[in-house]
Amino acid sequence: MRKGFRFSVLLCLSTLALHAGFLDEENARALKEKKLVLISIESDTCPYCKKMKKEIFNSSEYRNKIDQMYIYVPINTNDPSLPESLRTKYIPAHVILSPAKNAVLDAYAGYIDPKSFMEILDENYKEAFQQEEVVR
Repeated sequence: MRKGFRFSVLLCLSTLALHAGFLDEENARALKEKKLVLISIESDTCPYCKKMKKEIFNSSEYRNKIDQMYIYVPINTNDPSLPESLRTKYIPAHVILSPAKNAVLDAYAGYIDPKSFMEILDENYKEAFQQEEVVR
């Protein structure tokens, strides 16, 4: 079930193809630093958003690991600069973008425990940069 839900979220978000102008600076920085972009779509009233923020994004242990591989971009679901293609009724939502490929690599919605979330981030980062090495 979770895999099907992830797939549907990814399918909906794959139309983004990074035409979101609000990410220009983050994409440029990610390219320069050889990182991916992690967008976290959240709400101030969402208990699961607060839980992930507390357990992962405000934890120095996890945040340091994230910052080594990703440019982290938290954005509120009500922010007018959030492109329509990133608006989802399922929050928290996390989108992993490749600035080099100008594409969505992966997307997840809902609460994910810290260990599983970090595994997802590690896996996506390794896959993205292994593929880049193969192409060279």
